[in-house]
Amino acid sequence: MTGAATSGSARVSGIGLLTDLAAFPWHERPPFGWWAAALALIAGRVAQAVDRCRALVTAHPERLDLRARLGVMLLQTGGDSVVQEAVDHLAPAVKRDPDHPHLRRWLAEALVRSGMPEAAIAHLDAGLRVNPGLPDLWVTKGRTLLALGRPEEALVFIDGALAGRPRSGTLWNLRGLCLNELGRLQEAADAYHRAARLLRTDGAVWANLGLALQKTGQTAEALRALLRAVRLRPSDPTLLNNVGYTLLRAGRTREAIESYRQASALEPDSPLTLGNLAAALFEGGMMAEATALLDAALQKAPGDPTLLNNKGHLLLKAGQYREALACFEEALKRAPDDPAALANQAACYFALGRYEQALNAYRLAVATEPHNKQYLWSIGACLERLGRAEEALQTYNQALGA
Repeated sequence: MTGAATSGSARVSGIGLLTDLAAFPWHERPPFGWWAAALALIAGRVAQAVDRCRALVTAHPERLDLRARLGVMLLQTGGDSVVQEAVDHLAPAVKRDPDHPHLRRWLAEALVRSGMPEAAIAHLDAGLRVNPGLPDLWVTKGRTLLALGRPEEALVFIDGALAGRPRSGTLWNLRGLCLNELGRLQEAADAYHRAARLLRTDGAVWANLGLALQKTGQTAEALRALLRAVRLRPSDPTLLNNVGYTLLRAGRTREAIESYRQASALEPDSPLTLGNLAAALFEGGMMAEATALLDAALQKAPGDPTLLNNKGHLLLKAGQYREALACFEEALKRAPDDPAALANQAACYFALGRYEQALNAYRLAVATEPHNKQYLWSIGACLERLGRAEEALQTYNQALGA
């Protein structure tokens, strides 16, 4: 029911972009039209500046210095649709100036957004060989390693950059993302808190803080952070889902239902949102409405594992264990590594007295979520029922120390 942490967002500053571009060399005198683009940047008319620079590149395709500037402008101001165009402009500029670390950094940024992080690492390493102390290279390499699923290595570079920029909210947010991936949840929450104090209007950072606090059991604090994020990003259904989940955990069922209804209005066909709303309705004693909602959704998407898992969860809570088990088994055929479905399947086995099967299912759930104390505790309960008291005690101790 919770969403993923995000890297945050920042509004592009024309002056900031012009400052970035100032690090690039001119190989010839800048054409007159460039100054018009620069003035547009100073005035904050970023889109106009991009259009002017694109026209200059069309008129002077041989000017790699212009193409490099256009590549950075596209990367900073455009969406994913222009990332490949940015790569196409930056790559030949890097080939001409292979020892320019800023060119390497921006090409790496473009490659990461194009889904080529390994190629980005090669350019960052080349840039670091030329200028090992450039903080921007450290930041970009840290972010790239994180995208590659290497958070421990990423943290080294993020911490190195933070040593020189201790008041960078973006870096504190990235540190939180690394720590979150490593399962160091309280440290992640502390890093997000530092980021939120520095980036007070960034809804993504407040959302990350709320999710981290939620995972560490600080429900009231999590709710405050998530509500702050919703005020900053009121049309974000993921945030509304997270607020609903936190309200439900706090026992505020009616408010949770309202939050999920708002999310459902924004994305009416989302299996996750419909499942969350159904669960909240069930908690509020509206079993018939919850079941009808899930049945209607399953008619539209009959094999959706999230919907199947949510329907099974309702049946499990209602004590209809065999019917619930059928839903979880069907969900796991489509999503065999879903820890929630595995844990729900295990709970059904346990309720039916099939403790060996419950034990195996909980172990599979722990393999996908190794930091989940509840799964470890449930494994201990299975071992206890199987008469393996010593193993059960060891597992309970492991859960207490997880």
